[in-house]
Amino acid sequence: MKSTSFCKFLVILFGCSCALIPGPVHAFEKVLFKENKLWVWQDGVMAEAASAVVLPFSIVVETNGMFRVKNGKERELREGEVLARDGMLIKPEGSIMPVMDHISMNRGHVLVTKDGESRELNGTAQLGDGTTVSSDGNITRRDGSSRRLLDGELFQFEGSALPARDTITMQDGRVMVQKDGTMLVVSPARSIMMNDGTKVLGDGTVIDFNGRQAKLSKGQILVVEGVVRKR
Repeated sequence: MKSTSFCKFLVILFGCSCALIPGPVHAFEKVLFKENKLWVWQDGVMAEAASAVVLPFSIVVETNGMFRVKNGKERELREGEVLARDGMLIKPEGSIMPVMDHISMNRGHVLVTKDGESRELNGTAQLGDGTTVSSDGNITRRDGSSRRLLDGELFQFEGSALPARDTITMQDGRVMVQKDGTMLVVSPARSIMMNDGTKVLGDGTVIDFNGRQAKLSKGQILVVEGVVRKR
């Protein structure tokens, strides 16, 4: 009964069917660590993973929830966390961030994140493609062109940009969004426009840029496109 209820919960949260499939899983969209088990999505079906799974960006996730990115530090997926094939880690409260080493701008501060741990940049960092990023938020390309980093922008140490993601969620009766790397509460009488044109109302109504409406359910997390990057 407990397993059946858990499957029903996941169908509501992620919109997929639930199955228990023995053996290794080779193709999947995301993984979830729940009740000390690793679950994967394959062609819209949720299954318990019987062996380690591999995501893009050289991410390897073990069945006990431990994972590594390339040769980095071993880390732990916590209860209810989802790791998608784009390298984005979604936490139960709705926050989202990449597990790959990266540089980002958050509320005007340049952060260097390695093995999941962030620190503020002091001085200048040089990326693998010759791009330099300074602690004041300026980014200078190898050709000499420069501009300011935008809040929410993400760059790998190699120099390539990572797709930014925002989230929309209903937690403990409150509508919350992560926008440009920051979690915000949308009060009942207010609304907020996301970077992709989605409008979020404080009563839980979500309106996409085509005018289609939906109502958030408790604990539901929607992932939408984040800040538009300029290269």
